[in-house]
Amino acid sequence: MYKIIGADGREYGPVSADQLRQWLGEGRINRRTPLKADGAAEWKSLDSLPEFAASLVEAPPVIPQQGADGVLSKIIPYRNAAALAAYYLGVFSVIPFVGIVLGIAGFVLGILGLKAARRNPAVGGKVHAWIGILVGGLFGFGYLALTIAMICAAAKR
Repeated sequence: MYKIIGADGREYGPVSADQLRQWLGEGRINRRTPLKADGAAEWKSLDSLPEFAASLVEAPPVIPQQGADGVLSKIIPYRNAAALAAYYLGVFSVIPFVGIVLGIAGFVLGILGLKAARRNPAVGGKVHAWIGILVGGLFGFGYLALTIAMICAAAKR
């Protein structure tokens, strides 16, 4: 049996270990709640007693889901991976020569992301897909044309 000090500063108990586990599950007490076992001389926190260790295993934090209109889904289209990848590939396609591969990949993924957004508007990512298509296409195909022109010019010499 145990006695506890509640959040209001009052002493409660004696209560059983099962009752404490139930209160813990209900959120009425927490790991820092002071308690004293029968016959003990001092108060301890709930998490310092090994018999409650299994009850104190924390569940992973609950991340609130954003709806289709949520701010997070507007900024980062996490449900449309193709559009998100197209955006980043398009942005990094400005790097000379490496931009050929990144830009063309961004262009293709942008088209796939745009199709996904049109099939299911809840996934979002239309703007990201368009940036991948336009910027990736401009730099990817632009650098490809420039590279071909440089190779042709070198071959004529």
